[in-house]
Amino acid sequence: MADCVVCATPMIVWRTHGLPDATHEARLLAHLERIAAERYGVEGYWIDPERRRIPDHWHAHARPAGGFFDPASELYDRWSEDHADG
Repeated sequence: MADCVVCATPMIVWRTHGLPDATHEARLLAHLERIAAERYGVEGYWIDPERRRIPDHWHAHARPAGGFFDPASELYDRWSEDHADG
C-alpha cells in the first residue's frame, strides 16, 4: 500500500511483475478497499484496475467517487476544471 506519486490516491502493488492468482488479487483488493473507505467513506471511492503507466506490473488505485485524483494532488483542481462540464 502506498499513495500514488502521480495522483495521490491509495494504491496497492503486487511486488513481483505479472499477475497475482485470484485469491491473492481478492486479498489485495480487499485491503485497498478498507484503506479507501477510511479515506473517502464507504461509498466514496471506486477501484481503478487499469494499468496505464506500468502495464506489466499488477496494481490498482482507489479513486474518489466521481474523480480521478485525490484532493491532495496538485493535479486535482486542474482535472476537476477540465471535467466540470461532464
